[in-house]
Amino acid sequence: MLAVIAGALAARRAQALAVLLLAVLASAGAAAAPMYVAAAGQALASQELAAAGPDERRLRFSSIAEYPGIPTDPGVAAFRGQVEPFAAAGFEVVLGAQAAGMAAGPAGTVSSTLVFRQGICERVAVTGTCPGPAAAGELPEVMVSTNTAGQLGVTAGGEVTFAGVPLRVTGVYRPLDPTAAYWLGGEYLPPPAPGPPPVSAVGSARDAIFTGGAARLADEDAILQRPTADLFVTERLVRSGSVDDLRSAVATAARTAGRDRLGTSTSLPDLLHRVTTQRGQLAVGVTLGAGLLVLLCWLVLFMAVSSAADLRRPEQGLLLLRGVQRRRLWTLAVGEHAVPALAAIPLGCLAGLAAADLLAAHTLTGEPAVALDATAVGYATLAAVGALAAVLLAQSRSLSAPVVDLLRRVPSRVRGWRASVGDVVALSVAVAAVVQLRAGGAPSGLALLAPVVGALAVGVLLARLAMTVGAAVGGRLLARGRAATGLALLQVARQPRFRPLIALLTVVVAMLAFTAATRELATAAYADRATVDVGAARVVGVDALSRKHLLDAVRAVDPEGRFAMAVVARSTTSRGDLPLLAVDSGRLAAVAAAHPSYGVALSDIARELRPRPPAEPVELRGRWLTVVVDVDYDEVAYAGAEPRLFVSVASRSGTRRIAAERPLDTGRAAYRVPVPECGSPCRLVNFELTVPLTPRPVRVRFEELRAGDGDTVRLTAADFAQGTRWRSPDIRDVSLTAIGGGGEPGLVLDVPEGRWSDPIAVAVADAPDLLPGWLARSAGTNLGSIRYDALDSNPATAVVAGHADRLPRFGESGMVLDLEYADRLAVGGQSGVEEVWLGPAAPADVRDRLRSQGLVVSAERTIGAERRDLASQGPALALGFNLFAALAGVLIGAAGLVAMAAAEQRNRVATMVALRRQGLPPRAVRGGYGWPVAVATAAGVLAAGAMWLLTRHGQRLFSDGRSPVPIPDWPAAGGLLAVTVPAIALFALTAVVLGRLLAASVRRRAGR
Repeated sequence: MLAVIAGALAARRAQALAVLLLAVLASAGAAAAPMYVAAAGQALASQELAAAGPDERRLRFSSIAEYPGIPTDPGVAAFRGQVEPFAAAGFEVVLGAQAAGMAAGPAGTVSSTLVFRQGICERVAVTGTCPGPAAAGELPEVMVSTNTAGQLGVTAGGEVTFAGVPLRVTGVYRPLDPTAAYWLGGEYLPPPAPGPPPVSAVGSARDAIFTGGAARLADEDAILQRPTADLFVTERLVRSGSVDDLRSAVATAARTAGRDRLGTSTSLPDLLHRVTTQRGQLAVGVTLGAGLLVLLCWLVLFMAVSSAADLRRPEQGLLLLRGVQRRRLWTLAVGEHAVPALAAIPLGCLAGLAAADLLAAHTLTGEPAVALDATAVGYATLAAVGALAAVLLAQSRSLSAPVVDLLRRVPSRVRGWRASVGDVVALSVAVAAVVQLRAGGAPSGLALLAPVVGALAVGVLLARLAMTVGAAVGGRLLARGRAATGLALLQVARQPRFRPLIALLTVVVAMLAFTAATRELATAAYADRATVDVGAARVVGVDALSRKHLLDAVRAVDPEGRFAMAVVARSTTSRGDLPLLAVDSGRLAAVAAAHPSYGVALSDIARELRPRPPAEPVELRGRWLTVVVDVDYDEVAYAGAEPRLFVSVASRSGTRRIAAERPLDTGRAAYRVPVPECGSPCRLVNFELTVPLTPRPVRVRFEELRAGDGDTVRLTAADFAQGTRWRSPDIRDVSLTAIGGGGEPGLVLDVPEGRWSDPIAVAVADAPDLLPGWLARSAGTNLGSIRYDALDSNPATAVVAGHADRLPRFGESGMVLDLEYADRLAVGGQSGVEEVWLGPAAPADVRDRLRSQGLVVSAERTIGAERRDLASQGPALALGFNLFAALAGVLIGAAGLVAMAAAEQRNRVATMVALRRQGLPPRAVRGGYGWPVAVATAAGVLAAGAMWLLTRHGQRLFSDGRSPVPIPDWPAAGGLLAVTVPAIALFALTAVVLGRLLAASVRRRAGR
């Protein structure tokens, strides 16, 4: 039998080679999928780990109890039961201890932390020496940062005290890599306070002071230390370890730490959850693409071998008539095709490795490691076995048919219900998949296959229709004398094997168009989301002394308002309040990135946010204020509880409420208020009257305000008498009256008897009482007022100036206000994240310019970086692989067309030769292969369009499943045509070449 199998392979070399190539392609696709998933999963883990915060990258154990003495190495024993399992699993363990206190040196003091931490000397550059354990009788050794040394006025060899304990400074350190997880973000290198920049660009005067180890103290209780153990998850661990095992270990540690009197803190499960989610999305998407590729290979094999088996039916019938047993025919069929199928496994693994490596190099960041493992070999073997099963299934009909049927040249047609059962099943599965997908939620189960099964159903149904229409049209064309086209249509329509070919090409075209469309749509969606989420070309996070400091600094950097804008962004509060975006509205249109989804021009928003205020701000300069008031109240009734006057001013350092030097007396008098922050210009916020209780009415007349040592008059009685200049945020039970004209001018505040003892504020009306705000349309479309939490977290009311479909940063929710007006109305407290939005025209050194204005510059986001991050997440990587699989499917479709032509070439040539000898003109000798290509192209485009309309809103493009911007309904035509047109051209070219080859063979055989 082995000799017979070898002879069959030699005799049918072309078929064996076709089986080998298609099996190799199927095995390569099956092997490439797990290898690419593994490499991309590692890249995703590395990306998430790099973007994670310090607390997401480590698990901290800390002793509940405090111990006296200098922080020192706690030893493994204190944490052995908790630390050892993690160290064995691959975590990086850093032991330490720390104590909080006040450090003092020759030049000053600073609140800091005294820390022992393993590995510190390897991570710093030291001027002097690294500290070590102190000998008996010697001072404990420490090293301080460059910033701390400058604040304390100390150098290497000097002395400082910590909590009153003398310490010897052996060195001044500078961190080599301050972004490393070892420093725990700002824990050991706290960011500087806003103001003059520190000596070093990293850290501040509050940087940790590191000690060298154990040392005896005269008073051990002077310093109380707390031992710690930080367990860092490493990139190797996240890339290669089991995320579920890591999550389980962290949960177990948190449950059992209390038994050892240890506390735990970590956000590591959040990081692990994101890695798991993205890996799952990637695996599902890649598996679908690879599965489609493998199924197409199996289908082409089935068609090619089925057509070849039909040609050998008479041969098999004669063998059975001569007594050859059917089992021997089955053995021959299995052996003949098992050889190329088995040979395809190693070749497919190598081809899959090359394909995965090439794809990873062009789609993954970093240096992804693509390796051939047991999983890839297993999938490659499964694909090869499936190819063998497809081959045997293709031959089962002829190997099991009766001898009478085998001796017929044309196999009997399948009729009745059995001829339509495949169409009904395909249509039913497609309908079920689409219904499940449109039911909502994340796609899963059959819904994931909706585009594929939908395209297959359309292909099967249109293939049946095309065969019927082709036969009818071909007959009519022949009757009219159009022999070339009519004969080509009839030859295709009467060959049942062309029907699966049309279905195959339909699926190929449809999936290529659908995948390319999804990829184009995803690219646009990533750009849209990045634009709205970030808000401007660049967004720099900053820390300022106050909102006024932020505004002044940005305006000093960009006086003309061309490229920089101060912003305070606050997301939803704990009470579920509206997200708030406060912007320097005059710069909004020039700096923020416009987007059509806003539904309104940014210039229109900016125009409405800054109406003219009732009064101009009252600017002050001088370290003292003098307020002249005339007070009237019953001194006897108020004995011991006299009213007091407070003044609030806003400067670069914030808003401060300062009391007058003495309580208010009856009669007209001047009251001095110290305002050292107004040495530089500041702004008057309000006057405030506090009365613990009101047994009798109180009247206060404001008559004059003077500033500076020279008592420069800033507000006269006539100024106070202008009622529009003042407002009282809380007018309940009090009366505020501006008196001018014939009476004594001034501003009179009347407090009735029995009023509740809340402070009474009289504020400068330098901002509208109700700020205008643009509201996202999802919050409602009614114009009027809306309640919100102001920048000082106090409840406030805004007037809805207009509605936008979406807003920068917050998308479908939130409200935009003018930052300067919002700051003037906020009398205290800071809420929200301070940012500087930068436009494309921002200079390269803009961060340095912001630092020179006293802002602390931290993280930076850009639209481009955000778009790249979205394009490197799990769904995007899966789309890239699917597009690769769809392009490979085009080659498989072309191979199917060639295989079908090769299988029927002998009969087709014989028929054409006979017709030529009977007078058929040469131009009528055509293969008819263009007809399946044309039908499949039209059907594929139709299927892609239908599935797009039915499933476009069910596609998962983002790992977190959200998008602040509506995903476009249709992709850009340019990118879609750039992918699909060459594929269709390849099919057309293949059909033309096959027709030419057929015509050449007919000419040779017919001799003309």
